[in-house]
Amino acid sequence: MRPIIPLSIVSIIAIIVGIMGISNYDVYVAERDQRNLQLAVDDCKKLFPLGTDQEDCITKSLDVFGTEYQKEQWNQRDLSSINP
Repeated sequence: MRPIIPLSIVSIIAIIVGIMGISNYDVYVAERDQRNLQLAVDDCKKLFPLGTDQEDCITKSLDVFGTEYQKEQWNQRDLSSINP
C-alpha cells in the first residue's frame, strides 16, 4: 500500500511537467516559424524585383511558415491589388 502513494505523486508531477513542456514547445515553434517567415520574406524582397516572382516567393514562404490568418491577409491583399 505504501509504494502506491509515492508512485502516484511521481506520476502526477510527471504529467504536470509533460503538459508544461508541450505548451512551451508550441510557443517555441510559433516564434521560430515567425522568425523564419520574416527571414524568407526579406530574402524574397532581396532576390526578386517587385512583381510576380517576388509575390510567388512570398506566397510560398507564407505557405510554409505562415499562420492561416497571415495567409488570408495575403490573399485579400492580392485581390485588392488586382481589382483597384
